Amino acid sequence: GVPLDVHRAECPDELREHVFAAPLVTWHRLRPFQMCSMKLLIVELLRAWKAAGADQPIFLPGDLLRSPPPPLATKRSLHVYFSRDNAGAAAVAAGIAEASGQQLRSTDDPAQARAACAFLLYLNGATFAAGERAEALGREVHEALEGDRPFVLVHERRDGDAGAATFDDIIAATPAALREAGIYRPIATPLHGGPHADVSYRLILERIDAACGSGGGGVGGILSDALNLTEKLTGLDLDDDGHVGSEQSAREAKGAKSTITVAK
Repeated sequence: GVPLDVHRAECPDELREHVFAAPLVTWHRLRPFQMCSMKLLIVELLRAWKAAGADQPIFLPGDLLRSPPPPLATKRSLHVYFSRDNAGAAAVAAGIAEASGQQLRSTDDPAQARAACAFLLYLNGATFAAGERAEALGREVHEALEGDRPFVLVHERRDGDAGAATFDDIIAATPAALREAGIYRPIATPLHGGPHADVSYRLILERIDAACGSGGGGVGGILSDALNLTEKLTGLDLDDDGHVGSEQSAREAKGAKSTITVAK
């Protein structure tokens, strides 16, 4: 879109003060954000008309936030891994955890990376800027791509954030080896600020939930039972989730052992 400063500069002098004194509602490209903007517009119109209900919640059909957060169901011990060399990723993970009702299990411990459903990669102007941290992050990302691990990409778009950059600039700064390996095959979710932040975090949670339900170890039903049984019989971690058999089975076994001990 066109930056607000450009609109302000091009507005006729005699109108500028009146136009930009009005409340500003940002209109984003994706429909879930547009639903949020529409609710904000309705509230401002109700206030301008001094109509009843301006202080009441606005409900629109199809509003993403009317439904509860996704369950993030998985037999893995962790939902996401993020790199310590990805500056800002820890804060983003904390925001996602809050939006999930503290369901999200995350780590920055490389030793536990393969136990996570997905690699959370936070993208801003500093992610692949020249330096030792960017080089270390690049090596981690490349290794994860070679291992076919799922990625969840988050693109910084909050107004006033010092690290915000266009996606074209981020791609240009990304090492060619990572671009060729397909780092941008997954669609990045924009992280907006203000009232649109809740929508961003919900969309990110849906990406994580999808990763948990596909390549992230979220197999279920008969397939899950068969896989867990095969792991127990062979003693091999066939799905590379850091566990032989399901976590539930491990907890049940531990509980059974405790019951025997108490009975004794």
